[in-house]
Amino acid sequence: MPSLSYREKTLYASLIAEILVYGSYFFFHRENSVNKVAAMILGIIVLQALVQGAIALFTRNRVTDERDRLIELRGYRAGYLTIATLMVVGLALLWFHAAAGRLPMEGRMMGLHFLSVFFGMLVIADITKTATQIVSYRRAI
Repeated sequence: MPSLSYREKTLYASLIAEILVYGSYFFFHRENSVNKVAAMILGIIVLQALVQGAIALFTRNRVTDERDRLIELRGYRAGYLTIATLMVVGLALLWFHAAAGRLPMEGRMMGLHFLSVFFGMLVIADITKTATQIVSYRRAI
């Protein structure tokens, strides 16, 4: 098995960091709060900076070529299609619930719930982007 390129190492590290931070937030939180979202965003920024810095420090060849740019574009396209699809489905579900009169939350709680759902959509799109890029590298496209 050939060794991983610099770009592949950064993608794997990014995927692991995202799953650790986002997974712990979405699976172990009990109530929505802006402070928890802010702490999670700060946590992912710090973890990514540390891990990416370490990878850059220990990797000698950090050159990118046309293939790297094409794979990056393919990943961003997959992420965009994911977020667009999730937004349409989410807005449709919100409309159906509103039309049926099934929106039990009021005021502040509705805003925090929307923040969590929207942030979840962004996380899924970002993980889709990263996973698509990893698969593209593994297929040697």
